[in-house]
Amino acid sequence: MKKVFLTSAALMAFAAASFAQTNTATTEQNGTRQTAKQVQTGNYLKSTVSQNQTTGTNVGNFAATRQESTGSAGNDAAVRQDVGSRGNRGYVTQVGGTGNLSSITQSNGSGGGSLQVTEGASSSEVRAAGGNWGGIYQQGSNNKDVSINQSNNSSKNFGEITQYASGTRPTSIEQSTGSVNNEARINQGTAERAATNVAARIQQSGNSRENKGTITQANEGSVAGIYQNNTSSGNEATIDQIDNARFETANIFQNDNASKNKASVIQSGFGDVATVYQTDNSVGNVATIEQTGFGSDRAQINQQYNATNNQATVQQQGSYNDAQINQYNVANSQATIKQDLASTAGFGNIAQINQGEQGGTQSKNNTASITQSFSENQARLLQVGTGNMATLTQTGDGNLIQSIDGKAGSFATQRGNDNMLTVMQDSGSSAPYVKNVANVSQLGNGNTATIMQTGRN
Repeated sequence: MKKVFLTSAALMAFAAASFAQTNTATTEQNGTRQTAKQVQTGNYLKSTVSQNQTTGTNVGNFAATRQESTGSAGNDAAVRQDVGSRGNRGYVTQVGGTGNLSSITQSNGSGGGSLQVTEGASSSEVRAAGGNWGGIYQQGSNNKDVSINQSNNSSKNFGEITQYASGTRPTSIEQSTGSVNNEARINQGTAERAATNVAARIQQSGNSRENKGTITQANEGSVAGIYQNNTSSGNEATIDQIDNARFETANIFQNDNASKNKASVIQSGFGDVATVYQTDNSVGNVATIEQTGFGSDRAQINQQYNATNNQATVQQQGSYNDAQINQYNVANSQATIKQDLASTAGFGNIAQINQGEQGGTQSKNNTASITQSFSENQARLLQVGTGNMATLTQTGDGNLIQSIDGKAGSFATQRGNDNMLTVMQDSGSSAPYVKNVANVSQLGNGNTATIMQTGRN
């Protein structure tokens, strides 16, 4: 077993841990199965732990830094376990302070190895000894450049960042370029502990497979993005923006020959925006956006360009929401939008489904479904191709079915052969009674259209 070798600066840092002052600690270790710990208290703290080599491998090491700040100056902590890194654990804790920086690097060739990592090891025994585990915990405010990098042909890695700090951006985890079976989690705030105006990013791209990315944020002004692109398959991306927060933004990208991916966004506030991209020769993908707040939300799912066997679902509550699903040049795909199925009245919502436009070959055997409750809602539809089915259901008064361009007097359209369109509008039984309007158009052969309108006017 390798012993711990600390520089004189590191030893001084340990001795001065109980005093409020500026401390600098640097530890360098070359070899395998090493342990390094640093504890600092003061203002403008700087900690660096390097467990890497210029050649060979870096296996089974443990590195941890804890910084407790008593001032407003930013602290800096870095753990480097790269160059043939595998079976390592790096951890950084920063409590208090403003403008803290933190980074962990565990990259370049993970793959089988042995274990000695201490401090309770796990996450599942550091990903079965062949992967790495990096974790960052932060309090304070206005932290910046907080990152974990586990890229470059690495596998079985686990990266996690937990922050209870306002104004923190950017925060990122990268597990890209030939990375397989990795997991990344970023948690920013809870209902009880604020983390407002934060930003988080997870990158798992470039021939990246079977990865999981999760971002959880609470409180308003949050921004989240997960990127699983470039021949990326079997991935899962989840963004939860909770606690009835306002004006949050979520983006998920699973495109460029991406297949069998799952994307999920949950938002519970007001004025939120969510977008999912599963495009360009994408196959067997599932995308879900659920917005359960008070309204004025925007949701868009794009599954297009030679994409097949995809599913897209948007659910929204409240008023003045806008939902759009685009499935261009697709086959055997499903698009579903449900707006305001809650007990409170919703109105002024817009739901739009595009299946089979934007050039290229026509789409076929797709299914579109729009369900809207209460009043003054719009359902917009365009299906181009053969064997498509659409069902548009509106319950309430003053609802309208029309073209995707939203122009007055326009028609929801099916263009092609053997398509089926069903429209159901029920104005209900309570006054006042405002008429519903269904404008539909079918162009081609063997098409069927059914319109049912009920209620008193």
